[in-house]
Amino acid sequence: KKKIDMLTELNMQEKKRFIWSAKGDKGDGSGDGDVNLADGGNNSSRMFGGAGVVVPTSIKQRIMAHMRQATSLRYDPMGSDFIGTASEDSTVKLWNTGSGKMLKSFRSGSNNVLLGLDIFGSLVAACGTDKMCRIWNARTERLIHQLVGHSQKVTGTRFINGDKSILTASADRSMKVWDITRSTYRQTVTLRHSSTSNCIDVSYDSITAVSGHLDGGVRFWDVRSSERTADITELHSNGVTSVKFNPRNNAEVLTTGRDSVVKLIDVRKSGEVLQSFFHSEYRIDLSYAGCAISPDGKYAAAGSSTGDIFIWRTVDGNLMKQLKGHDTGVVSVAWNMQTNGQQFASVDKRGYLILWA
Repeated sequence: KKKIDMLTELNMQEKKRFIWSAKGDKGDGSGDGDVNLADGGNNSSRMFGGAGVVVPTSIKQRIMAHMRQATSLRYDPMGSDFIGTASEDSTVKLWNTGSGKMLKSFRSGSNNVLLGLDIFGSLVAACGTDKMCRIWNARTERLIHQLVGHSQKVTGTRFINGDKSILTASADRSMKVWDITRSTYRQTVTLRHSSTSNCIDVSYDSITAVSGHLDGGVRFWDVRSSERTADITELHSNGVTSVKFNPRNNAEVLTTGRDSVVKLIDVRKSGEVLQSFFHSEYRIDLSYAGCAISPDGKYAAAGSSTGDIFIWRTVDGNLMKQLKGHDTGVVSVAWNMQTNGQQFASVDKRGYLILWA
């Protein structure tokens, strides 16, 4: 019955064709959210349009972002001109995507290796090995929440319903939903499972969460009820390192595994693999290596421990581009969902951020 309910929900989501639009909406339809640090909130031209995604070909900016290994990067889904990076050096930094200039810097606890990062408008969240998730207001540069409740390292975080709630995943085999609308945070839902979560993502309507696990499986959750709606086992060998919802179809998820294979799966078909992407030079050696899917859903991208970035077509699995620019292993890649796919970035083990054109 749970599986039938999940499929029904996903079909309804697909009919709505929900696409995250840059309306400056805080999630309540008011349209008055803080959305931009770099251009004064003027993001009316940033909706996904008909021009199509531009596959990156060359380096626009190469930035020494951190003194130690970068671990995560994230564009603001509200369409502003900045990107965030997190690192083993315990810092989160925001960068202007045009000039490459650093805009803000936030420090977590000392010796805290940051593992997860998310941004929504003026809010920045990061989590790591000190078992906490911190949330800053990027405009005031103040720490506004310090979420405590996990018993082991926190591996991932995602905002839900705009800036109203946040989801965290941990090596303690739990995921937690937190209400952050008040000055004092409140844990509302706990989702429990049998394997460490390496990565999470939330659908574009904030109803479904997906988690990738050490046992090679992915699990789907209704974040409103905490029910597990699907369990796809043995998708990857040696663990799942990244999961990303297709922005054009909430029923499809892109995954990366320690088996050095990227897969696009369809949840409606019990996790059927639509495409597998691989290459003889594509290798993964991190449990948090990140992948990305383009705003139109036509391209899948992932970085290799060899330093190259691979971009495949999702329709047939053919390799479109092999980018060279990093001289060490690539940790994660990201596509900006609000610029017609014309902004793409990557970070590596030496702390470098590359903005591609």
